[in-house]
Amino acid sequence: MMKTMIKTAGAASLLAMAVAGTSAVAAPLAELGFSQHAGFGEPTFFGTSLQYKPASDVVNTDPLAPAGTLTSFAWEGANDPVESSIAIVSYNNGNAPTADLDGTPLRYTSTFAVDGDGQWNEGDWWVIDTITQTNRTLTTLGGAVVDPLWVVDTLANLRIYADAARTDLAYADPTTNNSISFNETLNTSTEAACAGLNPLETLCDDIFTASSDAFAPVSFVRDGYRYDLSFTLFAGTSTDNGVPSGTSEVVLNPDGTITVYTPEFNPGTSSIHVAMSYMATAVPEPSVLGLFGAGMLALGFAGRRRKKA
Repeated sequence: MMKTMIKTAGAASLLAMAVAGTSAVAAPLAELGFSQHAGFGEPTFFGTSLQYKPASDVVNTDPLAPAGTLTSFAWEGANDPVESSIAIVSYNNGNAPTADLDGTPLRYTSTFAVDGDGQWNEGDWWVIDTITQTNRTLTTLGGAVVDPLWVVDTLANLRIYADAARTDLAYADPTTNNSISFNETLNTSTEAACAGLNPLETLCDDIFTASSDAFAPVSFVRDGYRYDLSFTLFAGTSTDNGVPSGTSEVVLNPDGTITVYTPEFNPGTSSIHVAMSYMATAVPEPSVLGLFGAGMLALGFAGRRRKKA
């Protein structure tokens, strides 16, 4: 009986040590930093009605961005030098935008209340990229517009820091690659003549399509905590002749793709924002898990011995 009590007490001690080890894990980092470094690969254009304009390429000079990427490219029609274009801007926690062109907040808490404390804390959604299309009416070079007009890879290197000053690198995400396609819809005289869906009711809405794989969550472990990063899209403000006028529209499709509708203004701009958030969860150290397992085995063994007695 005494031996059984001693073994039970020993098993309980192992469990207590395991629990103590778990509770001794330091608190999660109160504030993280981040820096995003994204750019476009070389676009592939289809058809001959509108053409890629490589002379307007803007080369990405960010040393931490994927090599050989662009921050902007353009396309033209028969009325060259008039062109439409697309550009990407990446941010860090020091310069991430607080509001859109029309004043709409761009920093939110986990409950989507406006986040105004200036710290990227657990649950906060902050913008890491803004993609902006500049639209002009282009005269085709002949023939029908082929959909999609172009496809491009968007490549990004994301870095997460254990401090807001971005001096202590906690995680560097491997280069991600997301393919985006663009449908340049024909301008029509009536909305009824627009092909396909036209939720913004312009003549006619342009369409971007991206795979949702690019927004899959990623995780890393630091000082006993797992940090799960999540991503989403915010519809951005559009402008009509420089005046804020509505927003783009984001639709999650059943096949896993994401469609973004942008209004057809001439000239006009439409933006979409990529936002990021994180959650922290305590992760027991392997040694703590070992103690817990040993304690459970010992308790089980002691229980069997008592039954035999």
